[in-house]
Amino acid sequence: MPIKISDLTLPKEKLEKEYQVVSVSRWQKDGEILGWSYECILPKLRFEKMSVKIGSAEPVVTLDELEKNGIATVTFNNLSIKPWGRANGQFVSYGLSATADSAVLLTKQPTENPSNHSKESRN
Repeated sequence: MPIKISDLTLPKEKLEKEYQVVSVSRWQKDGEILGWSYECILPKLRFEKMSVKIGSAEPVVTLDELEKNGIATVTFNNLSIKPWGRANGQFVSYGLSATADSAVLLTKQPTENPSNHSKESRN
């Protein structure tokens, strides 16, 4: 019995807990806007890229914010990741398809500036 690529699953330890978003775009099909697509990089998988689609009215991070800050870190609720493959003659394409219920933008804790701290201790 042949194995279909859709039967494969990724081990939990290979998945990230936090995802680095490098691009965000509208998710639409046949002209109908369905939500937002977040292109993420996966450091544990040799920086493979994957797009996570979420049916929401507004994105958690905008493309302008990404261009300004360079990258955003998010977590996804109820993330479902499935591999896909397509053969076209001798060429085979493959990738990861992902959907989630929602995304949460993680904010970095501001780092304390050592120069300010040393000035305060001198006073």
